[in-house]
Amino acid sequence: MTDFPTLHSKDGTMVVQYYPVKTPYGDISREWCLQVLSWEGVEQMSKKFLNRVEKSLAIRERVALGYVVTADNTSLPQLGNPFHGAC
Repeated sequence: MTDFPTLHSKDGTMVVQYYPVKTPYGDISREWCLQVLSWEGVEQMSKKFLNRVEKSLAIRERVALGYVVTADNTSLPQLGNPFHGAC
């Protein structure tokens, strides 16, 4: 499995995406990632930063619930500052 997957729920109504974080200093963080939750038919999204332990647990839990890995977001770093919060 990829380190930064896109996961779809069994019924296809929810998508969870994990992205590497590019800090304001230009480096890719090894500790933090951005999690983006989106729902079909709803314009509003949920975004938050997770550390690598939280990310691993979240991915493992969703895969155990039957979510399917559909993409790899490793090459799509998102600019962010985990200490400032998600936009």
